[in-house]
Formats: sequence, C-alpha cells, structure tokens
Amino acid sequence: MKILALNTAGHSVEVALSTGEFFRDEDGKCASSALMPHIDELLENARMSLSDLDYIACVTGPGSFTGIRIGVSSVRSMCYACGKPALGIHELRMLAYNKRADGYGKILCVTDGSNGTAYMCEYDADRNPLTDCVCVSMQEALQKAERYDGVVCADERVAPFLSNAVPPALDCSALIRAAKELYSFADEWQKLVPEYVRESQAERDLKARQNGD
Repeated sequence: MKILALNTAGHSVEVALSTGEFFRDEDGKCASSALMPHIDELLENARMSLSDLDYIACVTGPGSFTGIRIGVSSVRSMCYACGKPALGIHELRMLAYNKRADGYGKILCVTDGSNGTAYMCEYDADRNPLTDCVCVSMQEALQKAERYDGVVCADERVAPFLSNAVPPALDCSALIRAAKELYSFADEWQKLVPEYVRESQAERDLKARQNGD
C-alpha cells in the first residue's frame, strides 16, 4: 500500500511515505508553513501524487492544540480533494510502534503535555490500549515510568528525564509503521477528528474567569 502519514501534534513536524522517504523538523511551531511544501517535495521525489495513495494518515492528538488542528484539517482537505480515506492515529499509540519496544508484553507511553503535565497510556505487545489516555502531572508520570515493569516509550521532551526510556527514532519509522499496521481503521475523511483529552488553555482561562465572577 502507498501511504502518506503526518504528525503535527508533538514538538516536531513529521511527514513520511510508506516508500521510505520522510521529513522531520524539530520546530513543531513551523507546521503551518512547512507541512504542505514538504509533502509536495516528498511526493515529487517518490514520483507520486496524492491520487496514487491508498489513504492518508494523521496523528490526531493529544498534543499541541494548534498543531493537531493543522494536521487534521490538512489531511481532511487532501482526502476530500483526491477522494481517499483518512486514518487517525493516537499520538501515544504511534510512540508505542517504536521498534525498540518489540518483544515487550507491556508498553508505557509518555509525552509532554506542557505546563508541568504529561499524557500517559499503556499498551500491550500488539499496541492495543490497556488503559485510557490520561493527563497527569509530569512528576506523577515520571514516577510511574521509572518503576514500570515493561518498556517505556517517551517523546523527545520526556525521554531525557528517564533512565529507562526508549526515545523516538528520528527517521519517522514509528509514524509510518503505525500507519501501516492500523490500515483497517482507515475511513471516510469526515470521521477524522482531533483527540484533545484535556481542555485548551483558552477554555481553562475562560472557566477560571467565569468561576471568579
């Protein structure tokens, strides 16, 4: 299958093709300007067009609210334009597809949730979720991860603080691997929606103001 997959939910922008080509930029804030030009470049280098793809995959969250919206809206637009299905991938489930987690019975995935928080979820050996994704304090996440009896897959912000963490590969292999393995979940582009887990900062600020009135 020919697949395009992108991740704008984290701290880096990732774009990958199932043919092996990929692009990764450490500055996730550049997603709005960097995403489409690099998609075009990857497709051109692979001598492919959107119409050649079987489906387009996108990390739907949790993570950066702005980044998630950019990624989801871009994939929805491309799928609409070329009549292709879309596949949504949970950010932490994507991390679990790190090749270095193969062979472990349990996988704990942890990502930075900003403002002293972290997202956390557990998966089995087949990358099926064992728990719901939760947003907890970073301290709680680090304490759980340090004593975890399986493998810990953490994003690039969290991994340096853990002695037992498997950091993400820089070749986008987990992203495209997840996109391939989860092909049966590809569906109509209208069903591709963000997964936020928690409220945005703007929503929290609004509630705080309302509660103070």
